[in-house]
Amino acid sequence: MIRQSIGVRLSSGNDLREEIRVAASLGAKGVVLDARDELNPERLTDTGRREIRYLLRSVELHLIALHLPTRSPYDHLERLDDRINRAESAFTLAYELGTRLVLVNPGGVPPAEEVDRRGIFTTAISELAKRADHRGVRLTLETGFDSGAVLRDFLEGIGSPALGASIDPGGLLTRGIDPVQTTVDLANWVTHAYATDAATGQRRTTIFNPRGTGFPPGALDWEEYLGALEEINYRGFMTVFPSPGGLKTELPAMINRLRQF
Repeated sequence: MIRQSIGVRLSSGNDLREEIRVAASLGAKGVVLDARDELNPERLTDTGRREIRYLLRSVELHLIALHLPTRSPYDHLERLDDRINRAESAFTLAYELGTRLVLVNPGGVPPAEEVDRRGIFTTAISELAKRADHRGVRLTLETGFDSGAVLRDFLEGIGSPALGASIDPGGLLTRGIDPVQTTVDLANWVTHAYATDAATGQRRTTIFNPRGTGFPPGALDWEEYLGALEEINYRGFMTVFPSPGGLKTELPAMINRLRQF
C-alpha cells in the first residue's frame, strides 16, 4: 500500500482560494503553489500571507512546496541577478507560509565541455543554495532535462545540503529518460516526487525532446516507480499535476490509481 500522502499542484491564474478548497474536498492532503499572480512574493502583503496560512489550516491542507516559475534557464547571464533576487524573495515567502521546499526548473545541466555555460549555471545554483540555506528552505531542482546520474553528479559537485531534487516521471518519460533509474540514482537527494505519467500534466505537451517522441502516453510502470521511491526511503508527498482545468477529474482519478498500490 502506498505510504505517501497525496497532494496536488495548483495552476496559477485561477481562483487560488477556490482551488485550495476544491483540492481539499477531493481528498488531497497537501498542495504545491506557484509563487506568482496572487502569490507573487514581491506583491503579497503580510495580510495576504496570513490569509493563505489560515485558509490552508482551515481546510487541513499541508503546503508541500512553493514552485518558483522561471522564464530562462540559469545558464543565461541576462538579468541573472534579478532572477536570483526574485528567487530569494520566494525563499522568504515559502518559509513564512510554512514550507521548507522551493521547487524550480533551472534548465538542463550544461555539459562540462561548454565551460562558460557550465560555469554560469554552477555559480548561479551555488548562490541560490546559499540564499536558500540562509532563509531556512531547500531549493529543489525539478528533473526532466537530465538523467538522474547527471543531476546527481552535479549536486554532489556543489555538495550543499540546501539542494534537493524533485522527480517528475511524466517530464522524464517525455524526454526519453527512465524515471525509475533516475529515482534510484538520485536517492538521498530526492525531496519531492510527482505522480505524473507520459504525456500528462500541463508541461508535457510543450517540451521539445531532442531524442524524438520519448515514451508513449501511459508508459510509466507505477509499481516500479513506487518501488523505487520505497527503495530510497522516500516519505514525502506524491504530487498530482493536473492539466489546466483538469483538477476535478484528474486528481480523483490519480488518487484512485494510487490506492491500488
